[in-house]
Amino acid sequence: MVRELSRQRFSAAVGYGFPDQPDPQGLLVVVRGNAEWAGSYDGRELDWDLRAAAPDWTHWLSQGFELPRLLLAVGNQRLQIRRGDHRRILRKPPLVSALLRAFALMPEVRR
Repeated sequence: MVRELSRQRFSAAVGYGFPDQPDPQGLLVVVRGNAEWAGSYDGRELDWDLRAAAPDWTHWLSQGFELPRLLLAVGNQRLQIRRGDHRRILRKPPLVSALLRAFALMPEVRR
């Protein structure tokens, strides 16, 4: 995943949170494909702001994400992308694969 994100020169501040909250709860900072920092949201400007209800986050963390599930979640607004160009990522299969692997790793980060 890191190799592909590095090759694509992917850098972003990604916020994660809940739709009913004004700000995201968590923050992941990726610089040229490497996770540089993760923790509570600190108020910085985001490149990506991803929101979902707590039961959805819990389900995805336990069950993982596959491309059809990701597309369905975005399409039916269960995964809200408040900021960020998801169409750009979906047009680049290597970035989609890296994104899905990042979701697959999320349960490991929680432990």
